[in-house]
Amino acid sequence: MLAVAVWAWVCTMGVGWAAGECVAAEGMVEAVKGDAAITMLLPLHHGPQCDQLDFTSVQIMEATKLAVEKVNHLSLVPGVRLGLRVADTCSLEGLSVKAAVQAWIADAFACPEPVLTLGYLGPGDIHSASAVRKATQTLGTPVVAYGPRPAAADGLIDLISPAPQRSTQAAVHVLNGAGVAAVSVVHTADLEGRTLSEHFVTAAEYMYICVETVLEASDGVRLAGKLRGGPGALVILGTRHEVQRLAQTLSQIGDVADLIVLVETGGPVPQVELARLETPTLILQRMAPVLSEFQLFLERDMNEADSLRRRYLAAVSACEACSGYFGYDAAAPAAITAVLMYVEALRKAKITHCDEQSDLCPALRSLEASVWRELLTTASLQEVATMAFPDLVEEGLDAGSEDLPRYRVKLLLDGNLTQVGQADESSAVLGLLEPLETRCGTRCPCHLATQIPPSSTGGINILGGAEWWNWVVPDPSELTRWELAAYAMAFTFLIMIFLFSSLICVYNVIKPPNRN
Repeated sequence: MLAVAVWAWVCTMGVGWAAGECVAAEGMVEAVKGDAAITMLLPLHHGPQCDQLDFTSVQIMEATKLAVEKVNHLSLVPGVRLGLRVADTCSLEGLSVKAAVQAWIADAFACPEPVLTLGYLGPGDIHSASAVRKATQTLGTPVVAYGPRPAAADGLIDLISPAPQRSTQAAVHVLNGAGVAAVSVVHTADLEGRTLSEHFVTAAEYMYICVETVLEASDGVRLAGKLRGGPGALVILGTRHEVQRLAQTLSQIGDVADLIVLVETGGPVPQVELARLETPTLILQRMAPVLSEFQLFLERDMNEADSLRRRYLAAVSACEACSGYFGYDAAAPAAITAVLMYVEALRKAKITHCDEQSDLCPALRSLEASVWRELLTTASLQEVATMAFPDLVEEGLDAGSEDLPRYRVKLLLDGNLTQVGQADESSAVLGLLEPLETRCGTRCPCHLATQIPPSSTGGINILGGAEWWNWVVPDPSELTRWELAAYAMAFTFLIMIFLFSSLICVYNVIKPPNRN
């Protein structure tokens, strides 16, 4: 009786499968019917009214749909059809939790037979992912990150181990190559922003780039007042859409920044999302492996009714300076890999627990959460990736592998987005970028940038913090106590070596000759 009542409530709330059972759940934008389902929690829209389309999230959704379609076409799990739900979370924590719980209820009370809930993909931001994990941990459904994030959330299965220090080191190398010696930092008021800012300050100190001030994001006008009189270079770090909103606001106030630097850990920034940026802006766009069939999948069935994909493609065609499809988002191939991770774990569980049954056996449906989680974390993707997406085999995207961010460096100036180089955590090569002039700050005095010889590639080659070709002692006023102590110890050590060597030389000169 209770099950019937709950089933009726589910249908009333509209959280069942669309094909002949109940209408789509609130926030659900896509559904692929299957015996075992993955629910994707994705911020397809953002903004106060949840009406601004996130173009790179459309890529992530389409990549996931491509993976599910190919898994079913190749019958990678014999006798089992993989299902998918995509829920638009609008970047809201509460909506993410609601969509996750509704999806689980819909699977549990699906007619005529329950659907096996495999788990969730996303959400991408840490707070929402942690909230979903807490709300669903008693249901035995794991939460898998669909892209690299700057800090891990407890209890989640990270597809890629994030490396925030590498992202910030790449940004520091780019600043060094652009001739910027002093910056102010603004980060978003969340764990992502704070984590990135801490790593950025550490990397900047190592490269002798002076950090004037570090501010947490608040009202744009108040921020502008605190930033006036500081260095002209402004670095903005943190949650994706908040970073873009801050950059647009601060660039339009005027007299705040001569240069803005955006570090995008989640993927590239479409130019149409930064159309109102007036200040010259350096953008680090994460590079991702390009899948040969992804573009064809994006352009399929263009005669169908209006959809998110059509709006995405229309925005691309209207953007004259946009190359390709905004550059592939790094989370798109990561989402495909996450689907393959679920598939491999399901294949292994079916072989182990279902004997020779062709469909989902009762033992598989009642699998303990700890066993299922262990299968996910130990899944080897070599076999399924070779069959479905050979382009991903060499990318090292297995669960727990370390994130190795590589970036394209682009300059947004006078409405034009131009690629000027590339960067990683150890170096940057800038071929078309002229050294940029910025103001001085109160704490960071002006000084001439070190002349860097041109590289053989015709760009600027930044090799490391010491600038070994023209090393000079840094200004003592810019050093911390520990750095001063380290310099003093090193200097004392060199003096002792010199004196000891001199004594040995003097002894060799005055000692009696050997009789032999």
